[in-house]
Amino acid sequence: MDHSPGADAGAARVAVARHDVRSHQRRHIYAPASRQQGAQVATSGASDGHEPRVSPVPVTLDRTAQWSWRLLVIGLAVYAGLILLARLSVVMLPLFIAIVLATLCVPPAQRLQRRGVPDGVAAAIVVIGGLTALVALLAALAPGFVEEIGQLRPTVEDGIDSLLVQLETFGYDQDRLTELLEQARSQLSGSSSAILTGLAGGVAAALSGLAGLALLVVLLFFFVKDAEDITTWMVSRLPERHRDGATAVGRRAWQALSGYVRGTAAIAAIDAIAIGIGLAIIGVPLVLPLAVLVFLGAFLPVVGALLAGLIAVLVALADGGLQTAAIVLVLIVAVQQVEGNVLQPMIMRRAVALHPVVVLTALAIGATLAGIVGAFLSLPIAAVLAAVGNELRLRSEGAADDTSTVGDAQPT
Repeated sequence: MDHSPGADAGAARVAVARHDVRSHQRRHIYAPASRQQGAQVATSGASDGHEPRVSPVPVTLDRTAQWSWRLLVIGLAVYAGLILLARLSVVMLPLFIAIVLATLCVPPAQRLQRRGVPDGVAAAIVVIGGLTALVALLAALAPGFVEEIGQLRPTVEDGIDSLLVQLETFGYDQDRLTELLEQARSQLSGSSSAILTGLAGGVAAALSGLAGLALLVVLLFFFVKDAEDITTWMVSRLPERHRDGATAVGRRAWQALSGYVRGTAAIAAIDAIAIGIGLAIIGVPLVLPLAVLVFLGAFLPVVGALLAGLIAVLVALADGGLQTAAIVLVLIVAVQQVEGNVLQPMIMRRAVALHPVVVLTALAIGATLAGIVGAFLSLPIAAVLAAVGNELRLRSEGAADDTSTVGDAQPT
């Protein structure tokens, strides 16, 4: 055999050429489809001696069109889902309400289970006992509440009259004040008629929705009794590679929902008790209806607190004049400041903080889709979606960091 330097150099060049060809083939085989297509388009014109073809559509316009049709498809899917939920509201509303109520019932049921009480008995004690206590409380408070709530409308109207009279002392025109008074009365009358109409429709819906109420109680019982079994069954239906992620996301969603509901309920109770005691000390009438309005308003942040405080100030203005109304206003502002600066950071630390813009948007969407019930459910759902999105973002960033760390650790 010829072992001359020239022959060795030629053999080395042949080996390098073969290695380059094989590397090019491997890159071509494992390259993404979009890159292969791009390469084909780029070389199709050059292979036959012509210039490569250039798309007449600008790149920015092309990308905008691609994102537009994707967003359009997503929007249509979301719209179809909302329409489906609206059609299935008799089933979906009890389901959502049962999940929200389960966040309040699961902790006491788990405490009973740790003391040796069977799961079914513990769930029955919590659910049936809670419903019995609620019905008894409503039965005890209903007579006085109904009597006082009937006086709320004329008292609020008197408060509006007193407010306009006080504004007259600051130089407002009497005719303009009279016009404002008539508009306020007409608006209040229209609102009252709408409320009464809505209540009548709500009674009819309640009578026709007894099946939904029964479904709510049954779902709540099983959610409290078999929460872990239901979660395990749902996770087991997923591919194994997705189970850890689904478990982490579900746990974070449950923590956000339970933290939001229990925290909001605790803050609402504290606000209602504090403002109710303050109104009783000041001597404002209708303490019970106003305290209930404050409690319910806490579940509608921004909007609920504003409306409840405004009604309390108007009642105080009608009953005790401007000085009493100013004292009530100071009381409400002080309680709201304590809530925002002390109670919210302490109690809501496990929940997700929502920006006021998100709160108002969620309230508007929920009220549009499902009325007052949708408004109450919209914020827990928004908190869960925010928590799930945050958890997915953190897991994605963690996976990217792990990938970069492994890449840096590989020898070059």
